[in-house]
Amino acid sequence: MNGTFEAAISNDMMTELRDKQLAWLNHITEATGLTITEIARAAGLHPSTLTRFRYADKSGHSLTSSTVHKIEMATRVAAYDTGRPKISALLQPEASPFLPSDDGNPLELALRTIAGRSQSVTLWKLETDSLSAIGYPRNMIVAVDADATPRNGDAVCAQRPGFRRQTQDLIFRVYRAPYLLSASDRTAPEAPEIIDNETTLIIGVIVGGFTLRDRN
Repeated sequence: MNGTFEAAISNDMMTELRDKQLAWLNHITEATGLTITEIARAAGLHPSTLTRFRYADKSGHSLTSSTVHKIEMATRVAAYDTGRPKISALLQPEASPFLPSDDGNPLELALRTIAGRSQSVTLWKLETDSLSAIGYPRNMIVAVDADATPRNGDAVCAQRPGFRRQTQDLIFRVYRAPYLLSASDRTAPEAPEIIDNETTLIIGVIVGGFTLRDRN
């Protein structure tokens, strides 16, 4: 009798957890526009892990804590949070091209000269804190040299497969062969990414960083 009662409680608890996880996944898909398969890809999971859980499994089976953590890291949505989290970081580019103005600011004029004369250096304004722990905070202007050879410990610009198929994301990371590592002083470290030189590869080395006075 007790065994049956305990089993019933256990099943109820599993069903409750499963319901929370389903509501959480539904919220992520609605808030980001990503499909369940795209979320799985972003989290480094096999697509069937989430599709089977969401559509086929009716037994009360729940996602493992490891799977939940991977989804949290990929989407920046805390486990089972179905409120209105700031999900914009998921779809926000890590940097935007920096176009120096011609308003007479000496540093911007110097940056304009550098960008104009070099065939390999491009200027970017960082939009995230992925390198803030090593001196490249959000809003800093960085110069990326596509011809520089990356060395261990360098801050680099790289590309990786995007959340959506046939797209590429531009990312800024620390190079530790054969990995790309985040270095934020504001958020937890992201999972290392392996450089395969096909879909994930370094496209330039950060050779300088500049903090400019706000134009506004």
